[in-house]
Amino acid sequence: MTGTHMRNRKIVPAVLLVGLVSLVAACSSSTPAATEAAPAATEAPAATEAPAATEAAAPAVSEAPVVPLNITWLYTGPENDGGYNVINEVAMNAMGTVPGVKVNGIFDVPYSDEASQITRQAIANGAQVIVDTTGIGTYLTDVCAENLDKVYCYSGADAGPQPANSASWWLPDWDLSYAAGVAAGLMTKSNIIGAVVPYEIPIAVQGINGYALGCQSVNPACEVKVVYMNSYFDPTAATKASKTLVNAGADVLRNLTDDASFCKVAEEEGVYAVGEYNDFASACPNSIITSTVWDFSDYMIEEAKEIQAGMFQSTGDSGFPEITPLKIGLGGPRLGTFGAFVPADVKAQVEGIFAEMVDGKNFFVGPIYDQKGKEKVKAGVELDDKFLFHGWDWYVKGVTASEG
Repeated sequence: MTGTHMRNRKIVPAVLLVGLVSLVAACSSSTPAATEAAPAATEAPAATEAPAATEAAAPAVSEAPVVPLNITWLYTGPENDGGYNVINEVAMNAMGTVPGVKVNGIFDVPYSDEASQITRQAIANGAQVIVDTTGIGTYLTDVCAENLDKVYCYSGADAGPQPANSASWWLPDWDLSYAAGVAAGLMTKSNIIGAVVPYEIPIAVQGINGYALGCQSVNPACEVKVVYMNSYFDPTAATKASKTLVNAGADVLRNLTDDASFCKVAEEEGVYAVGEYNDFASACPNSIITSTVWDFSDYMIEEAKEIQAGMFQSTGDSGFPEITPLKIGLGGPRLGTFGAFVPADVKAQVEGIFAEMVDGKNFFVGPIYDQKGKEKVKAGVELDDKFLFHGWDWYVKGVTASEG
């Protein structure tokens, strides 16, 4: 299930255009000087045997010029957070494999005016592309709008309008969360599954609801308990929240926070885990059922190539990001490693549902009820990607949320 929308063509920023013109000029051959007149005719030589015929030489094929591109990635939290930043670095480094592309990351970017200052400095230092993994919104796009002829910007999970040199991008986390819920629902014994979540915002609410609906699709008695910790990266708070959920009866833990604390608690407490962002198989091998991996590598490689070719497109005023499609295999959002203890039939069922998602099946179909049992989505009505991305501001039946 992928979102569709029109994207707006934009002009090539001057800084990249200069590079393209220079490369074309460098690759052009100069006009050869006129040769001297042919010498006077001489007596024809004696006839000799004609040489054997040879094949005509194939014309030389010149390679396309390599367009240099400096790309800076912005991250919230530290470099080695064990989860979100680790998997985004995979995509950053994949982008760096494109000929001519150089990448670097800036970590611990705050949600404040300082983020704008960091962006301006990156541009001053020669960045031609800024990739925001943190969701800083206008702290990025306002600066991009000031530098239309200098930089391209990628604004993560931004529902706001984008200037002509900026595009918002994301992934169908609602689908990934649903698949995670199916895995949890098939493995739970207590019928209570938990989630450690950073903030109560729409993209978190849809993840929680997807997790709940996936669980309830295979286990109608499933309940989801949520603890908000008001931070993306705070291992101490995440550990405390995870233990609170276990004490409340949860025997499956899931993270929407950036680190691996939930996984370590699951291992210590002898409960299951379903990871988000990174593949957590090595962090808690005795607890992890599977993970939903946020790999943007394929998408970012193609975007780098499009920029080099002068084909960048903005998402404009659509209020909806470019949605990176799910994938079976490396390079895209996918299922991670399954624990060795997971029964074969459970693995097969989760993988089967995920394969249907890859093929475009929509699992978000009414009737869907809210926490109080009121029907919010009528039978047969499908929720579209735009609603799932940023319009879901209520919890489904079976979800209980609290502050950590």
